Amino acid sequence: MNYAELLKRMPNELRRSLETELYGPWLNKGVSLAEVCTDPVVVKTIWGRMVDTERTVLRTLVLRIGSEPFDYARLEKATSPVLSGAETRLGLCGLLRKGIVFAFRKTWGEYLYLLPIDGFGLWRDLLLPEETSGCERPGDFVMPEVIRSARLSLRLELFQTLVFAAQHGLKLSKNGTVHKKLLQKLADQLGLNGELLNGASLKYAYADTYPLPVAVALDFLLRLQLLSQNEEELALQPEAIRNWLSASPEAQTKRLYLIWKQLTLSPQAWMQHAVSMAERLASGGEWFSAEMLIANLSAQGITEEHEQAEEQSQELQARWLLPLVAFGWMEEGRSPTGGSMAWFRWTEHPFQSGDAEASDEGGLMIQPDFEILAPPDVPGAVLWELCCLADTVRLDQVSIFKLTKSSVRRALENGRTQGEIVMFLESHALYGLPEHIRLAVEQWAKPFGKTSFMQACLLRCVDEETAQSLERLPGASQYLQDKLGSNHYLIAAEDVKPLAAVLEKAGMMPGVPSDWKGSETAAQASAYPKLGEHADNNRHDLREWTGDKGFIYARTSVAYYEMEARIPSAIDLYPEYSEIPAGWLRDYRSYHASTRKEMVEKAIRLKTVLQIRKDGCDYRITPHKVQETRGSWCMTGIGRTASTIDHIEEMRLMPEEWQEMKLILPGINDKYLY
Repeated sequence: MNYAELLKRMPNELRRSLETELYGPWLNKGVSLAEVCTDPVVVKTIWGRMVDTERTVLRTLVLRIGSEPFDYARLEKATSPVLSGAETRLGLCGLLRKGIVFAFRKTWGEYLYLLPIDGFGLWRDLLLPEETSGCERPGDFVMPEVIRSARLSLRLELFQTLVFAAQHGLKLSKNGTVHKKLLQKLADQLGLNGELLNGASLKYAYADTYPLPVAVALDFLLRLQLLSQNEEELALQPEAIRNWLSASPEAQTKRLYLIWKQLTLSPQAWMQHAVSMAERLASGGEWFSAEMLIANLSAQGITEEHEQAEEQSQELQARWLLPLVAFGWMEEGRSPTGGSMAWFRWTEHPFQSGDAEASDEGGLMIQPDFEILAPPDVPGAVLWELCCLADTVRLDQVSIFKLTKSSVRRALENGRTQGEIVMFLESHALYGLPEHIRLAVEQWAKPFGKTSFMQACLLRCVDEETAQSLERLPGASQYLQDKLGSNHYLIAAEDVKPLAAVLEKAGMMPGVPSDWKGSETAAQASAYPKLGEHADNNRHDLREWTGDKGFIYARTSVAYYEMEARIPSAIDLYPEYSEIPAGWLRDYRSYHASTRKEMVEKAIRLKTVLQIRKDGCDYRITPHKVQETRGSWCMTGIGRTASTIDHIEEMRLMPEEWQEMKLILPGINDKYLY
């Protein structure tokens, strides 16, 4: 989950706290809370305001856990032995209070915590600014030869799927899946390489029916809300499609990439770091390998088991890099000199292009042989309409269409008129519409509509007297069309139910078949919707996370839990606080051996810290256990000097080996340590 989605779900109490107590100065400048939370300058400022425990917990999260939901036990294990349990708890509360980490309450009362996926990237950039220095290619590097790339990028594959849905429909069978014949046609049309997608290990609904490429394409369209599912079909959403097509190709690619990343990025922190590192590499010619990324992670101490480097490289390729090749965002190469190492480079980088709206300047090149060429700068809405009135020969960077009699008929059957078709071609033709093409379109369209079939229903009256009384019935005559004979009428399909209601009210009790559903209105009958060429002012923001109703099962369930609004205070972290003698927290002095033991045992229960003075030096120790020995006892724990948390060591002390002590409750009395 990212900040945009989290902020939409955030309880008002927590949102007000962030807006007034922390981010107010930036919000007063007219920017949104989502923009503030993802601003690198703000992030750097907040880092400067953190206390040591907050920084240590955050650093641990970024390096060891990433943006995967975690429980407190996992965090405590990751921060040990640098921090005690109480220090970790306090640091986590500080991050919750600053809106850096978010808490979710499970149904049984336990909590999961989450560092947003875009927050992970921001904090990683701050903590590991020099990471790409390890991504240097070897001195004998030879430019690889491309061995795998996608013919179409994902955004064009999805566009083609939308056109298919508009031309053929996506009707559902009784089991809720697209009808088998339609499904096969769609699968044949899609160019997504299912073999390259296999490594992502996707789990999805109807896996026994939908091929993986089809499931992936439909999942994207559902999450973008370009399709919606009802009982009968996967229905096009014209408003959302118009808004989507009004965005630039760069903005579309970025949105699609973020959806894919949100759904499928591995929970393993090392892979999240590797993905982030790959995102920093520039598009266009900069080849890199999975092995280079893993080696860099090892150099930074993020991965420690060098013997697993080969396995990690293979996993990174299969789970992440090869699916990006399938989507046309990367291509794969091999060295011409031989070797088994795979090389990759970006072809469509999701983060190195602006979000500018698509240009309206692109035009169509209409050829004398009825072929139409569409350069890459043609707006999406123009391509959409062109797919309605012309046959697609090839969809690519420069797409080719063919204007035919059957394609013009398809446009007419989908609600376009002869005049609209000619006007569309004339207004978007770069070099004008050839006269013979205009005449051909007019000739092909001229016979259309002179005869037509319509769906109707026959109303039969038992006798002529009943028919006459029906004609006199108030409210009924508007639904009676042609009279057939003396006692039969044609009724338009959409008028059957309204007329039945009038007859019921008059006490006639008409018999309407139980399975009658009527027919679509003329507007609904047009399967290929008109979009227009410009989005309205209410266009949805492509930067935001959209729907969660897709076929692919998300790897985490945190989205289904309720976000926690209340952040514990320091005293809330210590349920036994009222039972602790005030002197233990206030006085730094010697105690009787029995009292010392009590204090140690209390520290162990609270997972907190003792400060002791030993031979003139102050130490902070996190005790782990008390052992009875030879009529006395000893304390074992992790100790460090009171002035630093960097140098730590295991300590085993008898009670007489230190002179003074006091109990430290982080957040309560740790500010008076020295």
